[in-house]
Amino acid sequence: MTDSAEAARPLLEAACASPVEMAVLCPAREPYRITHHETGVLAGGDLVLPGRLRFTSGPPQSLVVASVRSGRLILHDGRDEYRLAAGQVFLAGRFGRSRTARTEDLELQTVAIPWSAARTAARRMAPGAGRPVRFTGLLPFDTAHAAVWQRTADFVHSTLPAPGVPTSPLVLGESARLLAATALAVFPNTAHAAPGSGPRPGGDPDPASDTLRRAVAFIEGNAAEDIGLPDIAAAVPVTPRALQYAFARYADTTPLGYLRQVRLAHAHEELLGAGPGSRLTVAAIAARWGFAHAGRFAAAYRQQYGSSPSQTLRTAAPA
Repeated sequence: MTDSAEAARPLLEAACASPVEMAVLCPAREPYRITHHETGVLAGGDLVLPGRLRFTSGPPQSLVVASVRSGRLILHDGRDEYRLAAGQVFLAGRFGRSRTARTEDLELQTVAIPWSAARTAARRMAPGAGRPVRFTGLLPFDTAHAAVWQRTADFVHSTLPAPGVPTSPLVLGESARLLAATALAVFPNTAHAAPGSGPRPGGDPDPASDTLRRAVAFIEGNAAEDIGLPDIAAAVPVTPRALQYAFARYADTTPLGYLRQVRLAHAHEELLGAGPGSRLTVAAIAARWGFAHAGRFAAAYRQQYGSSPSQTLRTAAPA
């Protein structure tokens, strides 16, 4: 919290992942409040910028997606102008391009994803494209896609622990990939056509049942690794859409749903295998298998095995 625009600038640069020049157009009656937090490969910020300000910022060093909580923002990206208000989601900038903005009593939330995660996701979505991904607009395709981003960001936020609490690299990697893939599905870019213009699922020339068999073998052999939908699809190899179609048709689940089932089974085996005097904890075992939220892990475990994970651990490792 600070009354000085100059003191707020370094935190603003961290939240926006780029150098920022900041000018006060109308002094604020309240202090600026900017928080920035990093969790491994992911970063986020909460910004409260009262008054009226003007910004000039350099090309973003990460893929930054922002949500307007309140206030107004006019963003210039090249020749394009975007007028944004509460409830809207937008890209805070495009790779390699500077932008300018004017704000009025703005409250903003940002999520920063490494460009490398977006490029990797794009290569898996369009393996033959040959060019780096490029976003062609800063707004989602429509309000439904904006809602998809917001739900995904809220879900990831709910699964991550508080700042300063150690987090499993498996959880962080999966969260970064999920956000990168969602951004590619929500915002216009060269790796993903507008909704309705692409091929229908199931275009894979291999039978869907063979696709499922190969994917299941890869998942079961690599469940302990930091893998996601693009990795599974590349190992088969098919497109992510064809992979999702195969699981929906023959397994009545999704690839990531099946991955969670396999990891849950491994966690169950670890809980059962804990010997007398073991120092293993439910939280440690859950984190090792990619479950960051203790409550969701316990609920899924109880639904699958009819008892809580702590009950299984106590039975396996009596005092």
